[in-house]
Order: sequence, then C-alpha cells, then structure tokens
Amino acid sequence: MKWYSYIICFILIIVGVFCTIELVDLFSVKSGEYGSVISYQTHGDYEEFSKFDYGTIDFDTEDYTTYKNISTFGSQQFDGTKEDYTLFFNGQPLNNVVQTAGRINGDLSLKFYDLNGEEITTADIHFVVEYLASATKVTTTITNVDNSVSYLNAYMEINGAVLQVVTKGV
Repeated sequence: MKWYSYIICFILIIVGVFCTIELVDLFSVKSGEYGSVISYQTHGDYEEFSKFDYGTIDFDTEDYTTYKNISTFGSQQFDGTKEDYTLFFNGQPLNNVVQTAGRINGDLSLKFYDLNGEEITTADIHFVVEYLASATKVTTTITNVDNSVSYLNAYMEINGAVLQVVTKGV
C-alpha cells in the first residue's frame, strides 16, 4: 500500500467514529418534564357543597364551533346570597366566578403544550351550575379553537372531569 492509502483509511475511521456518536445521540431516548404541575389544597379553607363527577364530558355540537353539554343531577338547597361559594375543576379553581341566589358560573382556561414546551392551544371552558327546585342543571360550554376540544377530550381521558362547588372560608 502506498502512503496516501493509509491517510484515506485513517480519515474514514475518524469519520466513522463521529457518525457512530451522532447516531447514538439521535436514537437515544430522553425523558423530560415540560411545564410544572399546579396543585391546589381544597380541604383547608373549603368545604365541599356539590360534586359532579363526569368521568369524561360528552359534548354535543351543531356547528362544530361551539360545543355544549347539559347534565342534570338531583336537587340541592343552594342560596348564593347567604354563603360565599367558588368552583373547582379537577382541583383547579375557576376564574370569574359569579354567584346569584340559585346559580353559580365560572371560566377555566387549560393550556396545552407540545414536547418543546410551546403552547399548542388553549381550551376556554365555561361552567354554569343552576340549582332549580326539581333538579340541578350543569351546563358546560367550549368554543373549538385550534382543536381545543380534541385536546380537552384527551385530557379528560387521562385526568377525568370533576366539577366541585365549595363553600369558602369555612
């Protein structure tokens, strides 16, 4: 062999080593946590008044933009003028909670992220709980923006759907 054959073989061996290192990095499995888990204590200052455990909420739609679910439960004696109430969905407090004598409603925004930690979509959910004389009616509404209903359904398959009405400051 000539001297330049040794140089070519040496270069090919070095290139092969670097390619092998890159392939190992490419095919290695990495585990990571994206975002953080928000947990709320719901048993210190709150007493549960109503609990609506859906499992998953089955939405109906007519225009594929606005999705709604109306569920009825047994009647309860609710007086929004005497006590101060709030709403929790899967342990997360709802925003913009408004209560009247026989009704309480609030909003929740669930953000969904991709593997790079970038926001994909936000599911803006509106809950209305009406305490009627014969039944309790719970209306859940969501507007489908960027497949937010699909992401919410996947979230509920994993985490379930529990809406709680709690008394504040007990």
